[in-house]
Amino acid sequence: MTSSPRTSLSVSVRRHFVDTFFTSHASLLEGRKVIDLGGKKQNKRGLFDLGRYASDITYVNIDRTTEPDIVADAAAVPLPDASCDAIVLGEVLEHVPEPIAVLMEAHRLLRTGGQVLATVPFIYPVHADPYDFGRYTEYYWQKAAEKAGFGAIMIERQGGFFAVLALMVQHFFRAKKVSWRPVQLPLVRFCMWLDRGTTALLFRDWTTGYGLVFTK
Repeated sequence: MTSSPRTSLSVSVRRHFVDTFFTSHASLLEGRKVIDLGGKKQNKRGLFDLGRYASDITYVNIDRTTEPDIVADAAAVPLPDASCDAIVLGEVLEHVPEPIAVLMEAHRLLRTGGQVLATVPFIYPVHADPYDFGRYTEYYWQKAAEKAGFGAIMIERQGGFFAVLALMVQHFFRAKKVSWRPVQLPLVRFCMWLDRGTTALLFRDWTTGYGLVFTK
């Protein structure tokens, strides 16, 4: 009996939205010089592979074990102004004490017309890497992007109430330290199906997180 193939959704509902976001905006990365702030060259958490879309990538991380090209804080990268065309921040900004400082540094590193592509969780468990500092609404990200100097600002909500419920279902099974895939996966998929068809504002006001595209 063969096991089910690994998918972003089987990794986690949150990772499903992260991978989907970066894949859907991959055209902003193709053929461009990219800096991945906080990203990993190997052992990526999800299935999205930046290397499939961009060949000129500089990885920056404070964790030497991730084998970054540059070991540095995301708010103080030792590179000159206008060093790149795009910056990736995948599930990083919740782990820094001052997200606006990182966005200001990203703005400095970008050439005019360049983009920051970022994802951030909202309703998601606290997870230290090495610390977890905050959850912020879309209103915060709007103001933060403006303060950092970005012009065009796009913010996507990533799922609603039933997507959050699907995420909780996954964490329930993990807390019990059992998989029960024949039960868990159909439940998760059913919740995600409900989420896609739900338009009620009361349910859409919930979200697992946000996808952000800020243009300099």
